[in-house]
Amino acid sequence: MTEAIERVAKLQSFLASDPGNPMLACDLVDAQFSATDYRGADATIAALPPETQAAAGVRFRRARCALVLGRYDEAVDVLSALIQDGHDNVALWHDLAFAQLCVRKTADAAQTLNDAEKRFGMDSGLAIVGARVALMDSDYELATAMLQRAMEFAPEHSTVEGLLSLTLLDSGKTDEGYAAAKACLARYPDQHEALLVAGTAALWERDLNQADKYFQRVLGRHPNSGRALSGYGQLLMLRNDLPAARDQLLHAVVTMPDHIGTWHALAWAQLLLGDIDAAAGSYQQAYDLDRNFADSHGGLALIHALRGETDAAEQAVKRALRLSPQCATALYAKSLLLSDAGQSDEANALLATLVAQNDMPVAMDIADFARGLRARITTKAV
Repeated sequence: MTEAIERVAKLQSFLASDPGNPMLACDLVDAQFSATDYRGADATIAALPPETQAAAGVRFRRARCALVLGRYDEAVDVLSALIQDGHDNVALWHDLAFAQLCVRKTADAAQTLNDAEKRFGMDSGLAIVGARVALMDSDYELATAMLQRAMEFAPEHSTVEGLLSLTLLDSGKTDEGYAAAKACLARYPDQHEALLVAGTAALWERDLNQADKYFQRVLGRHPNSGRALSGYGQLLMLRNDLPAARDQLLHAVVTMPDHIGTWHALAWAQLLLGDIDAAAGSYQQAYDLDRNFADSHGGLALIHALRGETDAAEQAVKRALRLSPQCATALYAKSLLLSDAGQSDEANALLATLVAQNDMPVAMDIADFARGLRARITTKAV
């Protein structure tokens, strides 16, 4: 790393004396990427004279900076313009497909990959992006097929191994996914997807210490990894570190704003901190993304119940339970409505069933638990 930093300093000195040299600017940006100074690389490009910024090589690196720093729409625009201007190499098409994937335009990404294969043939990079597109579309069979194609070009590719573990996890094969992730990490300890899979599987097993290690490691290297942020936020909730959980989940919904489950987790963190209005906003965000999720209706029912809006709560409970008879938020909202109606025994029985169904450790009388939980979510945290 010291050598990389020294090279950056030397190139900065050269560029200062010749700021209009696009080749020198590209060399400096590449050196800054090697030193993982992505913001520095971005700043280097922004400080170049306009005519130097217009050079194709500089524009390509601008798109790379935009990708790394999360400005995906900008990356799509820059790369599309380069291709329209007649610049044609596989790296452009690869990065464009990846940028389209990042803005969740999977049909566009698939078309870009198809066009790239016609022009250049398939390679491991294109196949890996194809697998990511298929994963986002929940097409696990296609994802596996694309990863098998990638292995034909790169038999020991760390990303391929990590994505295979993620494909297994997301397709419901948790144990196989966890095993594949640990095997990958034994060879490549920093592989992003394998760390994510291992952290998620450990969290689901309630092995919080191990999950913490995995999530901390992946977030130390990929601080904007949405699924890692979401998983770590849920872990912090289980540890009752609610302010930190809320902050992690707020970061998570910024990085993946259309992930409904993360909005639900954030809403619960906000509820447990006593911030009903914020929780209502989070449940509304989830509801606006897809009106067919039971937990979104259940969450809104819970908000109505806590606010004393009985009719609205009852209607939302009915909608949630039609979608999923075991919807936890709806059943909890129903228990609150029963309690408010003076039916404490029925409310406590329903809550006891809910606790048992969700394997919640409650080391107290269920009525005391109900009173304590309600007090917590209706008292504004200081």
